[in-house]
Amino acid sequence: MKKSLFLSALIFLSCEWPFETTSTDEDSLFNVSISHEITRIVDSAAVEISWSGITIEDFSHFIIERKSATEIEWKKRTVISNPAITFYTDMVNDDTTFYYRVGISDINENIRWGKDSTTIPLTKALFVPDDYDNIQSAYSTPITDDGDSIIVSPGEYTGSLGLLGKNVVVKSTHGFTETFIIADNYSRCVNINKGVLQGFLITGGAPTGNTASGGGVYASGSAILKNNCISNNIAPRQGGGAYITGNVSLYNNVFHSNTGALIGGILISNGSGNIINNTFADNDFAGVAIDNQSSVIFINNVIANHFYFDLLVENSTQSTIAYNRFKESNNQNDNISNDPLFVSPGLIPCLDYRLSDFSPCIDAGHPDIKYNDLDGSRNDMGAFGGLEGL
Repeated sequence: MKKSLFLSALIFLSCEWPFETTSTDEDSLFNVSISHEITRIVDSAAVEISWSGITIEDFSHFIIERKSATEIEWKKRTVISNPAITFYTDMVNDDTTFYYRVGISDINENIRWGKDSTTIPLTKALFVPDDYDNIQSAYSTPITDDGDSIIVSPGEYTGSLGLLGKNVVVKSTHGFTETFIIADNYSRCVNINKGVLQGFLITGGAPTGNTASGGGVYASGSAILKNNCISNNIAPRQGGGAYITGNVSLYNNVFHSNTGALIGGILISNGSGNIINNTFADNDFAGVAIDNQSSVIFINNVIANHFYFDLLVENSTQSTIAYNRFKESNNQNDNISNDPLFVSPGLIPCLDYRLSDFSPCIDAGHPDIKYNDLDGSRNDMGAFGGLEGL
């Protein structure tokens, strides 16, 4: 008798146990439910899928499938052949709505389905390095969506950064004096076509290839660069500091000590954005070039200390060039050519291009109050003027 009980127990525990029993009434509900305790997802988190313990004749397996709110096709998560199991723990890696279905299948692949869904709370900001070690990983995770932010603490972040396809704000907490994006001397520092990049020192960019323009930054689409220092980058072609195309805008950036084949600062080609309150100084050979396909708003900028030219506009009547400092200005359209009288050029990177108290660029920017400095006074030309001055 004891031997018979032992064999029965052994068969019950075996994975080959033939699950043959009276099937549950076909009218019985096959309920699926999902639960989780997620309040903020950073990388991945667990959700629990459970289902009612119904049985069918000639049971074969359970199938668990999932799709997100942005997916059309169901994706198989697992197959469970033990009929006694009625739960599964799944790992999710996005802050979206997930749909689950659980199927109970017989040996002839007749399947009865139960469904449920759950919504993961939105994570609106990720922190580097607390949540992710580097900026690229925080940007690339599916958790980061349009409208989100990546907040970056001080430090050196090496390697080329690709900010492509998401309308995300990538912002440092302490500005470019403490937060650095450093390329590996074989690639460009930043490629960006959407969103905002704010508050970084961008340096060491040197893309390979004789046709490469934009040593520090290649900006296209609707990208915005704000409050950055772009310094000591090299391009085999033009725009050692940056190559700008599309509806890209620059606000309160400093470009200095960059090198290109001719234009060390920036080349704007087929651009249509706002270039407002920036400083371009001491770049090799030349400062800024705007081609004749561009229609940019170029105001309140300081361009100085270039051997060849400060600003070259290629017969472009579509661009607005006013209230700037550059040596070729001939004092037309409220542009000036006076020495900008920087505080201490060459001593403190980027910050040395602040204006001295005697600078002719002080209170010389556009008089509209929307461009006023933080203290309410008329706009000072250059990266340190305006409401978002450095």
